[in-house]
Amino acid sequence: MKLVIKQIAQLIGALLALYGVLLAVSLLLVPRSDTGPRLNAGQASSSLFLTEPKYVFMARSQLNSAADRVLLLGASNMLVGFKQAQVQALLPDVEVHNLSVGGSNIGQISQIVDLIREVQSPEARKHNTYVIGLWYGVFASDKARWNTPDRHAGDTDIDIERYRYGFYRRTDAGAVPVLPPGYLDTGVLLIHPYLVLDRTARDLTRSLREFMADKPPSMTDAQRNAVVIGDADQRKYLAFWRDYMGSTDTLGDAPFQVLQRTVEGILAEGGRVILVDMPIPQWHARASPLSTDYRTHLASLLSGLQAHAGVTVLRMDGADADEDFSDEVHPKPRVTERWAQRLAAAIKTRTALNRSPSAGAH
Repeated sequence: MKLVIKQIAQLIGALLALYGVLLAVSLLLVPRSDTGPRLNAGQASSSLFLTEPKYVFMARSQLNSAADRVLLLGASNMLVGFKQAQVQALLPDVEVHNLSVGGSNIGQISQIVDLIREVQSPEARKHNTYVIGLWYGVFASDKARWNTPDRHAGDTDIDIERYRYGFYRRTDAGAVPVLPPGYLDTGVLLIHPYLVLDRTARDLTRSLREFMADKPPSMTDAQRNAVVIGDADQRKYLAFWRDYMGSTDTLGDAPFQVLQRTVEGILAEGGRVILVDMPIPQWHARASPLSTDYRTHLASLLSGLQAHAGVTVLRMDGADADEDFSDEVHPKPRVTERWAQRLAAAIKTRTALNRSPSAGAH
């Protein structure tokens, strides 16, 4: 028995030594991913993390500081519409991080808030200003958005990253951390060889995958600025969003209740929230019954939330011109600087109110 135990111990030692060598080699070949002083999920594809959900999950530990920070959350229109660098340039006194993830609904946005909360101290949470982008598309029900044949029932894109490397385990009560969030950086370091392997495999097979998928090349900014959306494209986009939302003409109350709880949780920790009523092209808003229903639900929600001193609402009135969008929801590159200016002005006003002894709702 002692001999067996000794052999097992030697085998384990050899495996650990081998993995240590692999880790050292992977770090030499591909230095540990450096996201820079500000997080920007828009740069995920050029990082070691590859995708927006993995980037947000793996890189968030640097948000645990006493610095005042602005955290941009939402779906792809928030990622594209409020470019991290443009907003940061207008707000030099605070840290601006864009943690928006394409395809998010309110449920996943709430999960990202929880992920940030996990790695922050109570003091750090007081320095958060969350900017949450809203439009009818983010109020898709969890069932319509996540119950698809290619994933475990109900798993969001964030959930998939939680379970991928064993950082969390799935239970009937939800995701439970296996690795304490305070050791996130250590965990990311230990899986570095896997991240490098994944990145290498993606890079080597990119051309083949794009050929097999018959995927057109990405448009340049100049091409996006020149887009004109015809009637056929409008019908295609409207059909997509009807299917995406579960072929319904009304939004349920549940996603708005999730948003309310999320906002109230942020406020209870001493943070602040700016809710951005994101524009969509006029042709899209006119043709979608869900856009009208969203307005009704949002008005009801805001009637209560705006009573809180820590909540600001930014309505992007006048930013819905058809010619300013490259598709049914994403603004053209030429207008994002204007959007950044409007957001920066709202944040500066909010900051001034927060520092005023007579601060009130705005």
